[in-house]
Amino acid sequence: EIWDEIAKKNADIMGSNTDPFYGAPVILIVLGKKDWPTHVYDGSLVMGNLMLAAHDLGIGSCWIHRAKEEFESDWGKELLKSLGIEDEYEGIGHCAIGYVDGDYPDVIPRKENHVFYI
Repeated sequence: EIWDEIAKKNADIMGSNTDPFYGAPVILIVLGKKDWPTHVYDGSLVMGNLMLAAHDLGIGSCWIHRAKEEFESDWGKELLKSLGIEDEYEGIGHCAIGYVDGDYPDVIPRKENHVFYI
């Protein structure tokens, strides 16, 4: 039920009525405590590490935005409060995870001589 509410709110912010999470069965939401000066950077690292860990386990993942807007809204603040999260948090992102339907995408080869030394 909460998943549906979050998906609806995210789609509303996006201005769409489609599933913003692409049918992923699990959404992990990363929040950063607003009074920590590096909360956005720290939360971004958490998102990246979640996605790397999912990939290592053969699970697909996708960073979905609009968490900031969700949890700055009265709706988002009430949702956090209902979950026992009462400090001031900023939404960093949603990590949609699930098993890929079909073959896992091939790795794109590295570009030759794409590093420039100055």
